[in-house]
Amino acid sequence: MNKTLAGLSAFKNLDSLLIALLGFILLLIYTGHTGIGISPDSIVYVSVARNIHEYGALLDYTLKPIVDFPIFYPLFLSTAAFFSGLDPVAAGPWLNALLFALVIFCTGNLIESFQGKNRIYKLVILLCIAISPSLFDVYAMFWSETLFILLSLLFLIAFRSYMRTRSITALLFCSFIAAITCITRYAGITVIATGLMMMVFDRSLEWRKKTGHCLLFGFLSITLLAANLIHNRLVAESLTGPRESGITSLGDNIFYYGKVICWWLPALDEHPGAYMSTAIVLFLIVCVVYLKRVWFVKGYTTTENCFAAFFIVYTVFIIGVSTLSHFEQINNRFISPVYIPMLIVLTCWIPKTIVRLPVVKRYIALAGAGIVLIAFQAGELVKLYGMYQEVSEYGIAGYTDDSWKNSQTARFLRKHSSAFKPGHELYSNAAEAVYFNGGLRATSLPHWIEDHDIHDFFCKDAVYVIWFHAVDDPDLLNLSALRKRADVLKQYSFKDGDIYLVKPQLYNKR
Repeated sequence: MNKTLAGLSAFKNLDSLLIALLGFILLLIYTGHTGIGISPDSIVYVSVARNIHEYGALLDYTLKPIVDFPIFYPLFLSTAAFFSGLDPVAAGPWLNALLFALVIFCTGNLIESFQGKNRIYKLVILLCIAISPSLFDVYAMFWSETLFILLSLLFLIAFRSYMRTRSITALLFCSFIAAITCITRYAGITVIATGLMMMVFDRSLEWRKKTGHCLLFGFLSITLLAANLIHNRLVAESLTGPRESGITSLGDNIFYYGKVICWWLPALDEHPGAYMSTAIVLFLIVCVVYLKRVWFVKGYTTTENCFAAFFIVYTVFIIGVSTLSHFEQINNRFISPVYIPMLIVLTCWIPKTIVRLPVVKRYIALAGAGIVLIAFQAGELVKLYGMYQEVSEYGIAGYTDDSWKNSQTARFLRKHSSAFKPGHELYSNAAEAVYFNGGLRATSLPHWIEDHDIHDFFCKDAVYVIWFHAVDDPDLLNLSALRKRADVLKQYSFKDGDIYLVKPQLYNKR
């Protein structure tokens, strides 16, 4: 009997396994030209992972403690590099392909617990994930979102178990996953908020037990994040690094959020007028679905409802943080964690609704659903193929694409490090590129808002500034600002960059 059940369980997840394997292969093909994509954030992660082995400390490429980002993702990369025997960048395509496959498999596991589950529906959703341009855009890069998305799904699996048993053991496991998620991305607090939201609005849970479970879960989930922040404070006198006040309005952030959502959906991405209304309508729909389940209790403790709760919490968080704090404009990377929840919430009701219909209406509904499905997946395939054509020719945009691999400036830095006089510090408008592509360590030029750093810079006798033409960061001091307060002497000139000897003190003594 047990063998039969085990066999059925294995067969039940065989479709998930096969589509996960498909996603694994497709991502390896996608990253085949130049390997994994590397952004400035990626270089921080990679350098910390390398320095854990080299120095036994959590230091970035400037040999300063990592503060801007939580510590777990670099630790994860370092562990993967240790067991694989490969540098993190070399192991990157295989590691991200494995994470992507696990995301597909975990989603399949969650769908198996849906009310009125349907195998065809499961296959359709998993295929949509396996060819998703949104997820390929993320999993082709060395970003912490790759691990964060998987951890959020693992949390939902664990929380599903807790809702079935209400046991302390299950709650402790949820707390552990939530704690790890918080030190993978600071946005991990959305996972804690999702769990608390589900427990607080659960009308089937007795208040005394609810209060105790909320306190226990909240306290344990926040412990690792608190330890990470205390560590940051001790080593850098800052909790999460320098943070600027927001410069983008709430309305603009909703617009940018909607722009990404419309890029996910067919026929809407070319209509800017629909961006904000789509974001608002989608959010209201999910809220109404969730509140309806709260009011009627029926269906509240389902996996589908957990997806809805996470969608609500994460959406409020990312738009709120983008409004209060200044960082990169909301884009696909930042809201990719809600791609799967959105897909689930918008479609999970379809199978059980169609089954209840009379035969004729059922066939009509199936035909309509099939047309929408074909349009959606065709749109995904067209976008993904367009993305693949670009990356197969030029490489994934970032510091591993062909333009950076063929950079004259970077090649000079690798071959002629002795060209810099000892005692003169290296600065750059892309210090991460100097490290990753040039093999040297440099300090980033001061930010406009960092008066102390600007003062220190202009008090130096002489420094080298490595300037990359391809990098345009308006937050950093530019060459025009340097020339106003220092002698700027060009030492070397290349097609894609220049190297200057900057002498602030000589200029100030005039």
